[in-house]
Amino acid sequence: MPFRMLRYSVAAMQRHLEQHKTLPLVIPVLFYHGERSPYPYSMNWLDCFENPALAAKIYTKPFPLVDITVVDDNEIMNHRRMAALTLLMKHIRHRDMMELLDKLPQVMVEISDEQVRVLIHYIVNAGDSVSPEFMRALAERLPQ
Repeated sequence: MPFRMLRYSVAAMQRHLEQHKTLPLVIPVLFYHGERSPYPYSMNWLDCFENPALAAKIYTKPFPLVDITVVDDNEIMNHRRMAALTLLMKHIRHRDMMELLDKLPQVMVEISDEQVRVLIHYIVNAGDSVSPEFMRALAERLPQ
């Protein structure tokens, strides 16, 4: 029941946000009139988890943040299969992506051909100012 009430509360918040700019406080209340008295179940939504203590540690603190805008490119290069995507996500809005030409091909050898195609698609569709020269130079540096 508490998880269901949480879902209802979030849905009410979402409906409110569709018409307003502020997140409302929604106070869920369960009116119980069952046969067993008092109400025999927990009303803490964290108790719905198999490990409530771990759930409390995760869901009662701010969400973790990985801010790649402040991570050094050389550190990103060590991320193996995630390095190409991470580098692209970090630099996709830069005016001149030519600075990636040395690093990007080095890390793209770690990923599959399909993943390379997906990243090329991402560059073309998400990049603010990807030049044909950059795409040509990248293609020339990628292993065949």
